[in-house]
Amino acid sequence: MEPVPATFAFDARSWPRCMGMPIVLHQIFRQSDQKFVDMLESLRFARLSPQIIADLKKLSRPITYTDGIEPTELFPVRAHAEGANLERLRQLNSPPKVFNAVDELGRDRQGRRRLQHEVQLALDRLVAQEQVVLKVSSSFYLAYA
Repeated sequence: MEPVPATFAFDARSWPRCMGMPIVLHQIFRQSDQKFVDMLESLRFARLSPQIIADLKKLSRPITYTDGIEPTELFPVRAHAEGANLERLRQLNSPPKVFNAVDELGRDRQGRRRLQHEVQLALDRLVAQEQVVLKVSSSFYLAYA
């Protein structure tokens, strides 16, 4: 089995053929405050001055959600996401329900059975976890009642 490195769609050799020429948008429609637009541009190109950093920090504020649904959090690495998930799970008082993956040896494209170590190498590269722990949250029922 050949290892397949993780890549992005735009890294594919077929990307330029499928996507054509890039389109660069220049006109901003959703922001009218030029200072804020300049700050966003500085972020985009990773050119942050101490003043821009200070101005961005001034924008920080607590946000109240009245619908019971919080925004999705994005993390740069899987370990950070797992840590956040575990912390939220610990806050729930309901009993945990554990779901374990059940993996079977499969066959390759030529129909040959895969060996256990080949399957394990493939599974190690997956994003899916071997075990998922879930709990019921009363706020889930409130949010979707």
